[in-house]
Amino acid sequence: MFLKNPKLLFKSNSFRLITWYTVFFVLSSLVVNIYAYTVISTFIYEQSREEVGEDIEELKEIYLESGTEALHTEVFEDENDPFIVRLVAKEGDTALLRIPEDWEDVNLGQMNQALYSQDTQWEYLTESGMEERIEFASLGVSDGAMLQMGQAVDAREELLSRIRKVYIFSLIPIMVLGYLGGLFVADRALSPIRQLISTLNSIVEGGKMDVRVPVPETDKLYRELISLFNTMLDKIETLVNGMRGVLDNVAHDLRTPMTRFRGTAEVALASEQNGETLREALVDCVEESERIQIMLNTLMDVSEAETGAMKLNPERMNVAPLIEDIVDLYDYVAEEKGVTVKTGFPEEIYLTADRSRLRQVLANLLDNAIKYTPSGGRVDIEASQEKEEVKITVKDTGVGISDKELDSIWDRLYRGDKSRSQRGLGLGLSLVKAIVGAHRGYVEVLSKPGSGSVFSVHLPA
Repeated sequence: MFLKNPKLLFKSNSFRLITWYTVFFVLSSLVVNIYAYTVISTFIYEQSREEVGEDIEELKEIYLESGTEALHTEVFEDENDPFIVRLVAKEGDTALLRIPEDWEDVNLGQMNQALYSQDTQWEYLTESGMEERIEFASLGVSDGAMLQMGQAVDAREELLSRIRKVYIFSLIPIMVLGYLGGLFVADRALSPIRQLISTLNSIVEGGKMDVRVPVPETDKLYRELISLFNTMLDKIETLVNGMRGVLDNVAHDLRTPMTRFRGTAEVALASEQNGETLREALVDCVEESERIQIMLNTLMDVSEAETGAMKLNPERMNVAPLIEDIVDLYDYVAEEKGVTVKTGFPEEIYLTADRSRLRQVLANLLDNAIKYTPSGGRVDIEASQEKEEVKITVKDTGVGISDKELDSIWDRLYRGDKSRSQRGLGLGLSLVKAIVGAHRGYVEVLSKPGSGSVFSVHLPA
């Protein structure tokens, strides 16, 4: 791809990371090398000057204490001493002069320019074709004379030149190391991105919704990114599975009402054109269409709640009046069936929840309790607050639920053997569990056949 379109190479994140790392590494190395060279050269200069400074001070002490003869003896004691030494009398005449044998003629005129200074001064002697070949210091003596001492700097400059060459030639391995380091950093930095791309390709091309990116244990930032990505995939998978479940349930359970719909229409068409017959057929069709609409809306609510897509409008509220409203709403139904509904809870029980959704939960539980409780039975609704939790209990003396059905009653469109005689969709308890779960609560049930059931809703206060 990059060979066909080189512009893509320069725009790629890998190239940018490698380039920036290499540039940074090389510049950092240059700064370190320059600093190291400065320290080394300064140290060499200071050491050589310190040696000359100590020697000239020693010669000054010998001259002041013992005179010119003693100074002459000290200066010419070592014939291989690589220093030039000169003593200039007060009158300006050269009283003592020592020049190493291997040196060329020295221009003393330049040394005369540094005379008559009471402080140590550093100067350089320059000759034709050579610059700064000899470095010397001048030091005034109390009797008006002047001591001068110098040394050749060629060896020092040659050493520093070698160090500079080493630093210059070291740029090549530094650039190679910087490039290799850039490759390593780019590979490590973009590895999670490649894993994300690979996972997305598996999902897009193969439809594997269960594929997840391995979570690294080293980098906290990447760990958080990949964890969020995997969480997003979990939610997407849940949504897709929820949609599939809804579609399967709809496709399966729409057959019955649609068959009734069609049968009623066919009967009406086949019958004589009787107005009353047609009216009854239309009424049945309206009832079946309303039943289908309720089933679809409930299925959508259950799916949204289970997948976390349900929009809640939580508010701080007193749940006691809401329970009273639900009991009043079903009071006529219970009275008509001969079931007694009793309540028991304090006047104030506060929690944060969606009022309309909580109304659906309580309405479904109370409706089921009354529906499956025979005449003369009783339904008790109780509520209490325990620490950070509100518990609402609906207890009935109805037909009860067998052990093998307890786990299945929460499934969508499930109807037990004893419930088939009652009109319903089999979605009430699914909706209850889904809404309570959306509020980060849970539902419990205790039941035995013939002894009634106890449904307990636990909600965070």
